[in-house]
Amino acid sequence: MPRLREFKPETVLDAALDLFWRKGYKSCSMADVVRKSGVARYGVYQAFKDKDQLYCATLKRYHQKLHDLFVKPFCGSLTDYNSLVTHFELVLNQLEKGEYDGCFAQQAAIERAGVDENVNKIVTRIFEDTKDTYRHVIENAINKGQIRELPLEDLVTYVMGIQRALLAMTKQNCSLEERRDYVRCALRLLEP
Repeated sequence: MPRLREFKPETVLDAALDLFWRKGYKSCSMADVVRKSGVARYGVYQAFKDKDQLYCATLKRYHQKLHDLFVKPFCGSLTDYNSLVTHFELVLNQLEKGEYDGCFAQQAAIERAGVDENVNKIVTRIFEDTKDTYRHVIENAINKGQIRELPLEDLVTYVMGIQRALLAMTKQNCSLEERRDYVRCALRLLEP
């Protein structure tokens, strides 16, 4: 008779997300995930087969969390330039707490997307969802006269660049004050 799974996969995924995000793919072992999650090695391997499948599942878990925290609040017609300011303040506050070094999807893109097609597909989907969300917010802000009337896709690329620059600045140990100044200035350049 097969053994029944006695844990929630989310337990493993959340532990793996924390470890992969903090340590990176190479420095995180399956033994680390077993230890942090408290789930037996057999259970982890039964649910996720190997490190690559676990990593992909972890990226999908991150995508869902990102959707809940970022996409859902920005879907309404009330979003505008102030929504972008609030979003980047939340990101900076998270960085200030030292919880994580930027965006896990960007980290995965740098670390694994070039060598793992499955990771590349997931990361691409995350970035496309992020772009769609920024596009919606920027379009609302343009319609309200809060942002310069430049080509929409150029503005989306610019805002994505702000997000990516924050990751680079974080990885380079730039001070929080320097990152805040950068974001404030970058967002002001959007104003009409």
